[in-house]
Amino acid sequence: MKQQKNTFINTKVLIKVVSALKAKVFLLICVFITSTLGVLLSNWLMTSNIASANFDRTDFLQPAPIQPLLSYDYFGKLLSPQEAAQIVTSKGLDANDPTSYQRVGAVKITKELIAQGENIFLNRKIGDTFGLQGVFGLGQGSNRISDELGVAIANLQGQSTTNLKITLQKDLTLGSRTFPKGTVIPTGLKVQQGKVVALGTTSTGDITCALCHATLSNDGKILAGVPNGEIAFPFFLALAPNTAAGFARANFNPLDPQYKGNGKTIIDSKGNKVELPDPEKFEKAFDDAVLDLPSGHFESSPDGIRNTTQIPSVFTFKNHPYAFSGNFAVGPFAGLSSINNGVHSSEINILAAAQLSEKTLGIDPEVYIGTFLQNAAVPSLRLPEGTIVKPSEWLRGVIAKNPQQAELEDQIPAPGTGTYPNLQPSLFTYNGLVFSPNTGKTEDIASGTFLFAANAMSAFQNSLVPPANQTQENWKALNSNSVKRGAKVFERANCATCHIPPFFTDNIIHPLDEIGANPARAQSGLALDKLLVAPKLYTFNTPVPIPESAEVLDVPTQGISDNPTTLPKGILPKGGYKTVSLRGLYLSAPYLHDGGVAVRAGSLKVDPNGRFTIVDKSGLGLTATLSQGIPADAASSLRALVDRELRAKVVEANKANPSLVRSNLDGTGHNFYVDKLAGFNSNQQTDLINFLLALDDAPGSF
Repeated sequence: MKQQKNTFINTKVLIKVVSALKAKVFLLICVFITSTLGVLLSNWLMTSNIASANFDRTDFLQPAPIQPLLSYDYFGKLLSPQEAAQIVTSKGLDANDPTSYQRVGAVKITKELIAQGENIFLNRKIGDTFGLQGVFGLGQGSNRISDELGVAIANLQGQSTTNLKITLQKDLTLGSRTFPKGTVIPTGLKVQQGKVVALGTTSTGDITCALCHATLSNDGKILAGVPNGEIAFPFFLALAPNTAAGFARANFNPLDPQYKGNGKTIIDSKGNKVELPDPEKFEKAFDDAVLDLPSGHFESSPDGIRNTTQIPSVFTFKNHPYAFSGNFAVGPFAGLSSINNGVHSSEINILAAAQLSEKTLGIDPEVYIGTFLQNAAVPSLRLPEGTIVKPSEWLRGVIAKNPQQAELEDQIPAPGTGTYPNLQPSLFTYNGLVFSPNTGKTEDIASGTFLFAANAMSAFQNSLVPPANQTQENWKALNSNSVKRGAKVFERANCATCHIPPFFTDNIIHPLDEIGANPARAQSGLALDKLLVAPKLYTFNTPVPIPESAEVLDVPTQGISDNPTTLPKGILPKGGYKTVSLRGLYLSAPYLHDGGVAVRAGSLKVDPNGRFTIVDKSGLGLTATLSQGIPADAASSLRALVDRELRAKVVEANKANPSLVRSNLDGTGHNFYVDKLAGFNSNQQTDLINFLLALDDAPGSF
């Protein structure tokens, strides 16, 4: 407002100066000034930290600003080269030396860095070979259906598909379920034209970020950032021989009497003999829990809570904090590097959770490690027969030749977190570990100085924008002005109070009581609050392995948490949910963190006046959609999001499915409606839906 006021005063002065000129001359001057100011303002918006706040909120259909090249990320603040240089010089460093920026924690955003991040995102494996393959057995699981995958890909005859369907050649038993020979399973795998390996997978059985966070366009091009809502992740996990190694992801107590049987006896951390669960019973029960989940859903946090969420989109620029609960909020790129790190460490490294299992799960760490190992996919990693051992000590002996590679592949403790295996969490890393492959590993595309890979992926993800919605429905909605009318409804319904354009988020974590959604995800991680140490990182020029003389950076937490050792504001005391961006909604159905607001295409009939009727009640909820590997329809699911009567029926359908109830997937909460009771007619509701579906790279145009 201050800038606008000064511009107005200067314009009045200018009018007096040119009052003697002819009208045409004056008009040309005004046009020149307006044009110049417009260019200057546009450039300023592209580099300012408050671009979103200065956006014209009356025009919700302008394209959002994009991440500007050659700017710097400074712990979530976007700086111009001049601003970054000022910070460097204020620290007594040389602004002409690129290393100086790395030493203060500034990351220069370049085409090269974005390209490196894209390469890592699409092609670099996630997870450690020891845990994910040797113990869990992800690759062994995929091998169980290798013949079916080979036949299905061969049958494509070189063409692409967005959902590879396999036909079982033999009976397949997972948990207590048997899939008969001849069963057709939609895997959700994307296969590009001419490829023999699915997008996001490797020939060695490893997976990359693209498995869950990319899809293919109709012409077979990779659309990075779009969630793969069809991926049959639960099926692929249950195929692994030791899926139960991830038991901490759900409410499974390995010492529950119902799992007693032929488990090995170990010595726990207090010197007591403890009988582990029967490996077959435990695996069967856990496979059943995994198969409860719909496609496109995952469970990644080792907190003993079933806080299943759907795979999110990755249009991340100005969409901080990250994760549905917003707990990734500090560090480079406003927490984006933290969540990228988490995917490679705390989410995938299933052994590391043993460090805090006593405090967060109430499970002795030796019991945790023993349960993890006794049914390992690779026999040499299983606890010995006929000998009572302390699992951690036995494991150290087995992998004594290379413990770092075995347990901490490409991961190092963050400064200030302690010494592995007794690390403390921080707001940046929830298991004390940082994914950062050795600097000298030239064959590894993620190799570089400290935190290079996570920062590169952040720069790449922040360069992604929702692809254009070029459906016939969007063309009609734009040409009939339904989208423009919907923008007015969006404003009148006060949706913009939280979903502030142009990124359609307020970047705030709202308390659970305010959002009212299923509490499971919101409560995830609350147990860490009393265990946190202040977040610290090595400077970004530090080589790996870390030298003793390495410089350390304090990660800023001001404005994010009350102090460096408490969870972000909005999470305490009961948990909370961040305001998600609405960009790309047409590609990210179903809705809410749990994906519970799901409606199958053809379930609703909408007349020309916007009134809808349910023509197929069996198409409501996750049971009718992703639980069967069937996509949810974006327009119908959005209607269920904003219409309370339809939502109630969707929630009812979800709650009628015991599998969904056990997984805390119900579609409740976010009770902000645009329907008859809220004062809106059917046409206005339809216009709002068309507006939401139009929020792509350029919402106002086709």
